[in-house]
Amino acid sequence: MKGICNLSKEIELLSPAGNFESLKCAVFNGAHAVYLGLEGYNARGGIKNFTAEKLPLAVAFAHLYNVKVYLALNTLIKDEEFDEVIKQVKFALQSKVDAFIVQDIGLAFYLRQHFPNIELHASTQMGINNLEGALALKNLGFSRVVLARETPLSEIKRIKDFTDLEIEYFVQGALCVSFSGNCYLCSLLANASGNRGQCKQFCRLPFSANSGKEERQGYLLSTKDLCMLGKLKQLAQSGVTSFKIEGRARREAYVAVATNVYRKVIDNNFAFDEKDIISLKKVYNRGDFAPGYFDSQNIIYPYIPNHMGVKIGEAINFSKGKRFNVVSIRSTCEIKRGDILKFIKQDKEIGVLTAVDIKKENGIYKITTTATILCPCQVNMIVDNQFESQYLNKKRTIAVDVTLTLKEGKKAKVTISTGNTQACYESDFTVERAKTMPLKEQDCFEQFDKMGEQFHLNNFKVLLGEVFLTKSQLNTLRRNCLEQLTKKILEKYEKTHKIQEKSLFFDKKQLIFDKKLPSGEIIEFDNFDKVDLTENKIFVYKPEFFDQNIQTLYDKYADKNIFISLPVMADKSEIDKIKQILFYCKDWGVVANNYWALELKTKKQTIIGSKLNVYNSHSVKYYAGRGYNKIILSIEEMGEIKNCGIILFEYCKFYPEYMIFRHCPLKEHFSGSCNNCKYDNNLCYTFNSKEFKLIRQRINSCQFVLKAKDKVVRQVKENLGKVYEV
Repeated sequence: MKGICNLSKEIELLSPAGNFESLKCAVFNGAHAVYLGLEGYNARGGIKNFTAEKLPLAVAFAHLYNVKVYLALNTLIKDEEFDEVIKQVKFALQSKVDAFIVQDIGLAFYLRQHFPNIELHASTQMGINNLEGALALKNLGFSRVVLARETPLSEIKRIKDFTDLEIEYFVQGALCVSFSGNCYLCSLLANASGNRGQCKQFCRLPFSANSGKEERQGYLLSTKDLCMLGKLKQLAQSGVTSFKIEGRARREAYVAVATNVYRKVIDNNFAFDEKDIISLKKVYNRGDFAPGYFDSQNIIYPYIPNHMGVKIGEAINFSKGKRFNVVSIRSTCEIKRGDILKFIKQDKEIGVLTAVDIKKENGIYKITTTATILCPCQVNMIVDNQFESQYLNKKRTIAVDVTLTLKEGKKAKVTISTGNTQACYESDFTVERAKTMPLKEQDCFEQFDKMGEQFHLNNFKVLLGEVFLTKSQLNTLRRNCLEQLTKKILEKYEKTHKIQEKSLFFDKKQLIFDKKLPSGEIIEFDNFDKVDLTENKIFVYKPEFFDQNIQTLYDKYADKNIFISLPVMADKSEIDKIKQILFYCKDWGVVANNYWALELKTKKQTIIGSKLNVYNSHSVKYYAGRGYNKIILSIEEMGEIKNCGIILFEYCKFYPEYMIFRHCPLKEHFSGSCNNCKYDNNLCYTFNSKEFKLIRQRINSCQFVLKAKDKVVRQVKENLGKVYEV
């Protein structure tokens, strides 16, 4: 095991950049890399993002400070969008972007074919949560996996031990309640796909839950924010190489503070204190933070779904005036003009105000406001202007060493260096002998000390004869040598990208088909009593438990055309259990709903399930080239898609699965426990009069599916097979 000091030096701190100002905040506060998006085709479609005009400037700015730039292309892509996306890729490569974060397997396949040495990072929306999934993407050419937040330490270690993949893990920011990439709530209810950068965050709105015996109301799907400060050492020891801060849609102050805190903690061998936690809470805090899924599954905060800040005191009195009201606050910290306060009573937000007119009498702050505040109540500060300013105003300059050589009758020479990068510049004029007053070293220093906003002079050496130069000439030398150094620094990020214009798609003659299997209809079921297995159809069994009961059923139905639908999450012990089941049930196949399931070997050809989000013809071609001949298309609306000569299926009559939970709602809301499990198939959620039921899937541990209570009927496109659920 490497020493912790060495581990901390190898860690990359990756910060979000929703705009140029956020990028500067990340760079100036210590990020090693940033990730950003262009307009369109990234998972944060609701923010401004970067324009084509700004991208080259942003990349050059970051590279100057030795900060890498990753472009997020992490959405599902329609066939008709591919040309535009590839234009973005080519432009980004010309702009010297270092890597691309990709979700769509078809896009990854296309990029790997046409740009052989492109660097691809697998988006967290690909749902990689174990070694087997990571291996599937390594084989496609990914160099890094951004793991699902649900990935346990044991699987991180397996990926590190058995691959050379870089491992990226979220350590701070918003925590999706659903398994990322498989949340279809906004997509199916409002045609606003999170997989297309359009999420409306319905999970942050009020829900009710009814167990049949008890009822709960509140923000029942709203998670706390993620904060992994206490887990960084374990993550590093397990093999994580990049700590990722979520938050491209958040304020610049959040980016600045979060980056600064995590950089300090990394540099301090992962040591931190309560002040660091408070700093993070000040800039964004949902529900007092959660350490992901490592210690417990207590991730929901059902009372307030947005920024809570930190508690600073109590509002003890409210006086209503003719034009303005006055609220009196007893506070443990100073309240300053421009600070924003939130008032909370009985775990509910009752008001927000910006402090403008402030008086302090006998230790009590009196703030004029037009709001009405019900006192007494708790007061939280959600914006501390003075605190944020010290991070927002932080600057970073690059130290340079300069040697200036001025000899009579020779060209002026400047050698300038920073770190391992050195540049030389020679003047276009000849240095002349001084007629009266020779140039002094101090004269040279004063002009070269004017390094501008991005550099500062560290060591300065002059080899000086009895010569004279004007200030203008010295300034020109300084400017030109800095230009040469900048060019040299940026040259380190130059890459030559081969572009393979001719498609390398697999020839149809190479595709493997099993023509004996029926095509046309798939029947999904969770109980054998619901189906007539004598029909000439494909049957997909969706068990609640992956246990010996499946083997018992196999003894009875071994000769039937049955496939077992596999869950999205599994660790090694669970994969081993599934392998044992499949070894026994040798004549049954599987439906793969995550990339890890592609690594399983079965007698029947695996069916590509809908949760693998096949969304375009390029994805179809990828799977066809791998020998898969049956694909259930994404549950989301994707437009026209070519079948490329293999069997494609689309859901026709079914109960949509909207979300997949790693947490246990029974534990969160109804005081359940594993020793006292309260699951009885009766728990229902309600949102805007729409009802959902909770379905359990269990291998060794539980995951839950939020599913429609009512069946949906959808028109299937021509020439596609149909999937019915009974």
